[in-house]
Amino acid sequence: MQDKIENIVISLAGMLQATTLILELSQKGKIDDQAFETCIYSIFQTDPTDVASVYGGLDHIKLGLEKVITTFDPLFKAGRLQNRYLLSLIHLQKKLARSPHLLQILKQRLKQTQKQVDYFSLTHPTVISNLADIYSSTINTFRFRVVILGSSRILHAKENTEKIRALLLAGIRSATLWRQSGGSRLQMLFMRTNIKNTAETLLAKKDFCT
Repeated sequence: MQDKIENIVISLAGMLQATTLILELSQKGKIDDQAFETCIYSIFQTDPTDVASVYGGLDHIKLGLEKVITTFDPLFKAGRLQNRYLLSLIHLQKKLARSPHLLQILKQRLKQTQKQVDYFSLTHPTVISNLADIYSSTINTFRFRVVILGSSRILHAKENTEKIRALLLAGIRSATLWRQSGGSRLQMLFMRTNIKNTAETLLAKKDFCT
């Protein structure tokens, strides 16, 4: 049971890391490069040995785990946008899971993009642009869409828009993992303390010792 809760919290941290970076990029125009690379890395992990390996280890989702703690702390009121983006990712993942045709297209496009990753790098502009296009041609075809709020100057820059779409794709990857691990919205309402405590335990693990 503890392993299940840990997997749920790890994948939840993946979602919150992606939404946190979206917030930072849309409002400040800059993000943590390593945290961003971890999100992009997770998109291509289709046959992981365990949940943490999707992110390359717990140390790579430190930002996300910290956000889990603050978001589920009863004394801390999470930002409205953070919650909206998180719930939007969960909703879009559910719609994608019910659309086998789009899911197949997405998988095929990611296989093609993996070749670019091998040739360039995970966060090369060509790769990010391709991921953004994958998001636009699959998930963004749903009637429900995520509306990103922030600085119009920042959001009008093509590079930033592409990064945000790539992060949304990463967030949906984590939402899929969360669902597969047994995650549910009821847990987010009634198991908040358990989720917060588990995130604290994961942060305290030896992965973060230097």
